[in-house]
Amino acid sequence: MKKLWIIVVMLCTLGVGSLKVQAQDYGVFLWGGVATMRMDDMKYLMQSIVDSYPVEARIISSFPAYTSVSTGFIKRMYPHLKLGAGYGFTTSGAKANYTDFSGSLTTEITAVSHRLGAIVGYSPFTTGRLEFSLVGRVDLNLTRMDVSQLLIALGYSNGLDNKYTSFTPQFSGLAELLYRFGKFSLGAEGGYLIDIPGKLKSGGGNELSDPADPRTTLTSDWTGWRVGIKGILWLEAD
Repeated sequence: MKKLWIIVVMLCTLGVGSLKVQAQDYGVFLWGGVATMRMDDMKYLMQSIVDSYPVEARIISSFPAYTSVSTGFIKRMYPHLKLGAGYGFTTSGAKANYTDFSGSLTTEITAVSHRLGAIVGYSPFTTGRLEFSLVGRVDLNLTRMDVSQLLIALGYSNGLDNKYTSFTPQFSGLAELLYRFGKFSLGAEGGYLIDIPGKLKSGGGNELSDPADPRTTLTSDWTGWRVGIKGILWLEAD
């Protein structure tokens, strides 16, 4: 993991340093769209919690495709090659609930991904305005997982809230199609992200264990598809 951190930092440094290298232009980008995520262990955890209820609760949602955004900068080194670095944010979760005349029982799992990494883009096709690129990205990802339960009965309430984190490397392969007008490019970008499942641990170092097997640690897994709209503001080179 330490070697991976060093590689990503070097790539990001290269991207920042490249801003002073002779080139056509550089710019800042903003991407917004929808992401799917695997999250097999967390879906399993939610089902296990619901199965342990003394009542027949219902899972309302279980890690559906949800919002994702990314921002950063890119530098065009050559007509067909771009380098850059960026930050990304993705969120999703799961919820289960039981309600009757006496009260309610609710369980929620909230997952948030913060990722920082380096970007390489190659454009096999480009005209004066239209550009198609293949983009590769490597990130270091911080996952924050919040597992909470709330019981309300006969006017009283009782709850618990446990927070966990994991650190994982991520790798993305993306396709990008942009149309440029003046200093702006606008279009779409989408592809597939591979996340190496990371063991979830609390702030005290305790692992989130499998309810059926305490020797097994549950993991986060953001592997899935990404698709959205991308815009770039191009700036003048030095």
